[in-house]
Amino acid sequence: MSELTLSYDNPFWRFSTKLYRLETVEAACLYLQDHQGVMVNQLLFSCWLTTQNVCFTSEWPTQVEPVLGWHNQFVVPLRKQRRQLKPMTGVEAHLKEMSEHLLSAELIAEQHEQALLYLLYSLKKGMQTCADRETALRSNLKFTLKDARFTATAQQQLKNLLEMVVDQDIAQAIIIGLSADQV
Repeated sequence: MSELTLSYDNPFWRFSTKLYRLETVEAACLYLQDHQGVMVNQLLFSCWLTTQNVCFTSEWPTQVEPVLGWHNQFVVPLRKQRRQLKPMTGVEAHLKEMSEHLLSAELIAEQHEQALLYLLYSLKKGMQTCADRETALRSNLKFTLKDARFTATAQQQLKNLLEMVVDQDIAQAIIIGLSADQV
């Protein structure tokens, strides 16, 4: 059996870092993470898959389980520790340095998470080709946002992100569809 290796500098990672550098995207992702409990890497992965006309299948929840475990065991605790330390960083230089190290560790953990997601893509685990971007995005967001309850602000933040992947009319239609699904 051949040994699987993770690719850290992969097309998904490059897409994510390029997209996240946009001020509106970073703000949208952080808002959705902090106020809606959205996993940003899953959301960005859903968007990247859309650009590939790829969507999740019913097998996706089972395939992604180890990635979710990594996220919950490593990414979330590092983020929590860094955020708890942040108010103290202005008082003590060593705490500022510690906070910077935690941020570095958090980013490495997130890059590892993205490498795991990309591996699933490479192996075509829990996904299939979709007819078009709109179909792919709708399908992917059903899984990624399944537990979110969107306020008007959250809908606007999500729309800001989606408009970077699909045109404005499709992004608006998807937001309307998500709102209707919540009723």
